[in-house]
Amino acid sequence: MTPYARSPFIAIWETTRACALACVHCRAEAIPRRDPEELTTGEGKALLERVAAFGDPPPLVVFTGGDPLRRPDVAELVAYGTRIGLVVSLTPSGTAAATAEKLGALRDAGLARLAVSVDAASAEAHDAFRRVRGSHRNTLRIIAHARALGLPLQINTTVCRQTAGELPALVEQVERFGAVLWALFFLIPIGRARADHGLGAEEIETVLRWAADLQPRVPFGIKTTESPQYHRVVGELAHRSAAGAQTWPPHSPQSVSGLTSRSSPQTWPPHSPQSVSGLTARSHVWPPRSSLRAPRAVTDGNGFVFVDHVGNICPSGFLPMRAGNVRQDDLVTVYREHPLFLALRDPARLGGRCGRCEWRDRCGGSRARAYAASGDPLAGDPGCAYQPAEAVQPAGTRSAP
Repeated sequence: MTPYARSPFIAIWETTRACALACVHCRAEAIPRRDPEELTTGEGKALLERVAAFGDPPPLVVFTGGDPLRRPDVAELVAYGTRIGLVVSLTPSGTAAATAEKLGALRDAGLARLAVSVDAASAEAHDAFRRVRGSHRNTLRIIAHARALGLPLQINTTVCRQTAGELPALVEQVERFGAVLWALFFLIPIGRARADHGLGAEEIETVLRWAADLQPRVPFGIKTTESPQYHRVVGELAHRSAAGAQTWPPHSPQSVSGLTSRSSPQTWPPHSPQSVSGLTARSHVWPPRSSLRAPRAVTDGNGFVFVDHVGNICPSGFLPMRAGNVRQDDLVTVYREHPLFLALRDPARLGGRCGRCEWRDRCGGSRARAYAASGDPLAGDPGCAYQPAEAVQPAGTRSAP
């Protein structure tokens, strides 16, 4: 049984698709006005009760959108979730709607963390990506309000062709903001995002190795979404450090800014999951904030569940394969028993290089990227540059459940 067979690590609720921004990469293809079919306040509370029913401890809960602040009941929902024992975070859009008064109400309701998107170091580049002038200014104001209110802050950054070169310049800003976590979201071509917006496999590897090199030197955690290969990269770095070996050829800020990956990933000696399992990779690489961090890769449907604005249950927002709807189906049962979720948690079902990879149990690749590229959520992840050392067993079927 996989570690996340009974309960996800995190549950995301897309509270609304309404948003004032028109971001280039928007997964949700956000709309100006709220959908009348959105879950009601009562249905939202019932959803939170089912999240709590996963057990002790329950999954972390994130209210996302669109812009959750477009719901007038959002503070009430945060308070209810907190009252029934959930740890609730929220991701507002960078608009004038996120006032100090509203953020203060969320804090008083028990909000555990505010996650704010900063995609570039300069206002010009950020606003171009978000396609609304003033978004960067509003985002900085939200960050200032959060700090004044004592709300723990997470910075989210979309990693794609338009933003990857901004990452080195963002490091100092993320630290200055006092963030506890920097979450790097690797673009998946869904919604408004196109495949040519994303990075190639070796470019992704360059960013991951740069982030792993950076992590011990910064006071905030670094995590990735839709690039679970980061767990492999962290393990390899810990192994090399423990063995007294020089880390892999350095990935300087310049190499990320220009994404000039000069060496093939195969030139570094491979290290198996077993060879790093006894090392203190976590204490070496990650700050001690384990209460809000997953101990292993959380991927679509495997430690992760997503409920959209009208109640559809999916493995993630980036893998929009409907497995049920909370208006008719029980969330806990769908996560634990639906064939789609069971397949996504079974590494023996993976195809391509992911199915042959010795890291498949701890990484498994991005199922959303595999689906976007091939229509098969169990196919190999085209965003991975790693070449498996040897086949662990015959690859699983590529056929979708």
